[in-house]
Amino acid sequence: MTRETGAGGDAGDGRAVETTLRVRYSETDQMGIVYHAHYLVWFEIGRTEWCRAAGLPYADMERAGLFIPVTRVEGTFRRSSSYDDPIAILTRMEELS
Repeated sequence: MTRETGAGGDAGDGRAVETTLRVRYSETDQMGIVYHAHYLVWFEIGRTEWCRAAGLPYADMERAGLFIPVTRVEGTFRRSSSYDDPIAILTRMEELS
């Protein structure tokens, strides 16, 4: 599920887009904890949904010859996630350069 947070405008005005999912079994390791590489997949889900909410579906941008490559990724792990945990992905554009 995806929803925009904040009031008025569209996702391009700095508001966050929230996408929710549940941790799938295949995303966990032998200890039942989410394997760290899956967070990057979730970041991409957030980016795709942010673009869609801003009225710019990523597939449409690519067809028009516009690509937005990821050049840097940073994350802080605050606590682990386990199988079937609900996950909220909050995505916001802070800067356009």
